Amino acid sequence: MTNFLLVVAILLFILAMGMPVAFGLGCTSLILIHMFHLPIRLVGTTMWASLESFNTLSIPIFVIMSQFLLDGHVGDDLFDVMNTWVRHLPGGLAIGTIFACAYFAAITGSGAATAATIGMVAYPAMIKHGYDKTLTLGLLAAGGTLGILIPPSIPMIIYATVTEDSTGKLFMAGVVPGLLMTALFVCYAVYTAKHGGYTPEPKASWSERFRVTFKSLPGIFLPILIIGGIYTGIFTPTEAASIGLVYTLFITMVVYRTIKFSDIPKICLKAVPSSCMIAIIICGALLFGRVMTYLKIPQALTAFVTENKLSAATFIIMMNLLMFVLGALLETVSVILLTMPLVTPILHTLGVDTIWYGVLVTINMTMALISPPVGMNLYVINGLFPDVKMQEVIKGVIPFAGIIIVVLIVCGLFPQLSLWLPSMM
Repeated sequence: MTNFLLVVAILLFILAMGMPVAFGLGCTSLILIHMFHLPIRLVGTTMWASLESFNTLSIPIFVIMSQFLLDGHVGDDLFDVMNTWVRHLPGGLAIGTIFACAYFAAITGSGAATAATIGMVAYPAMIKHGYDKTLTLGLLAAGGTLGILIPPSIPMIIYATVTEDSTGKLFMAGVVPGLLMTALFVCYAVYTAKHGGYTPEPKASWSERFRVTFKSLPGIFLPILIIGGIYTGIFTPTEAASIGLVYTLFITMVVYRTIKFSDIPKICLKAVPSSCMIAIIICGALLFGRVMTYLKIPQALTAFVTENKLSAATFIIMMNLLMFVLGALLETVSVILLTMPLVTPILHTLGVDTIWYGVLVTINMTMALISPPVGMNLYVINGLFPDVKMQEVIKGVIPFAGIIIVVLIVCGLFPQLSLWLPSMM
C-alpha cells in the first residue's frame, strides 16, 4: 500500500499544477519508471498497443460519423418526427425533445453532440411555446447524457477495452437502463410542464405524421442498422461503426444532400480534436495502468479488500461514491481509464459481473456530464445561446441528476435490468 499512496501523491501533485489529465498520467508513469528502474520500453510498447486495438479503432469512426450527422442536420429531422407524433400530449414538446435526444444518442454515442444538435432546434421551440426556461435547459443538458448510455457509447467502448469485455454485450446492457432513464425524464418533464405552464400544440394529422416520418426514414434507420447488427451478431461494434459511417455519408450526401463532396475534408478536420484527445488520454491511462501492474499495486489493493473482508456491495457503493466525486472534477473518459485498471482485478476477486458494473459506471458518468465544475453538457448548453447563464443550466439539471441517481440505485439493486438483453444475444 506504500507504493499506492506514493503514486496517488505524485499524480495529485502533477494534476494540481494544472497539467491535463492525459499528460499528468503520462508524466506520473515516467517518474515511476525512473524511480523504480522499470524498463523504458514500456512507454513505446504500451502506447502502440493501446492504439492498435481493434476496439479502439471504432472510436474515431464514431466521432467522424457523429460530426457528419451534426453538419448534415440529421438531428433536426429526428426532432421534427418525434415532435409531430407527440406534440398534442401534455408537455408534448418536452416529450418530443427527450425522445429526439434518446434516438440521436443511439446514432452518435456522444453526449455533447446530442445536447448540441437537439438543443439548437428544441430550445427556441420550447421557449416560444411557454415552457419554463430552467426546465428547458435542464432537459436539454440531461437529455444529452443519454448519448453515453444508449448504444453505441464511446465510454462503453473504452471500458470494454480496459476490462477486455465484449463491447457488443456492454452496448446491449445499456439499452434497458437507457430506456428507463428516458421514461423517467419524460415523466418528470410532463409533470413539471403541466404545473409550470406551456402553450399546447394542435394534434398533427396522420398525413403530416407519415410525410415527416417518411422524409426522415433514412436517419431513423441508422440506429436500427447499428444496434440490430451488433445484437444479431452480423457485425462487430467496430464493423458497425464503419458501416454506420458509410451509410451516414450516403444519406447526407445522396439522400438529404446537406453535405457536398467538397465539405468532407473540413468535416473530418472538425472530428480530429475529439479523436486525438481521446487517443492521448487512452495512451496516458493505459501506460499508467501498465506501470501499476509492474508495481503490483492492483494485487496489493485486491489483497487489502480481501483481508478487510469488504463485501461486493460495500465495494461497489464506495467506488460509485468515488467516481461521483471524480466525475465532477475530471472528464468522463479520464475517470474510466484512471480507475478501471486498478478496479478490474478486485471485481474479478469479488465475483462481480463486469458487464453489469460497466453499466453502473456509465450511469455514474452520465451524472458527470451535468456535474459542475467540469460537466461537458453544462458548457455545451450554456454556449449555444447568448441569453443563457450557467446558473440557470445548473439549476435546471438538479432534478434530472436526482433521476439519474434513482436509475443508478435501481440498476444496482436489479442487475437483470442490465444483463437480460446481453444474455439473449
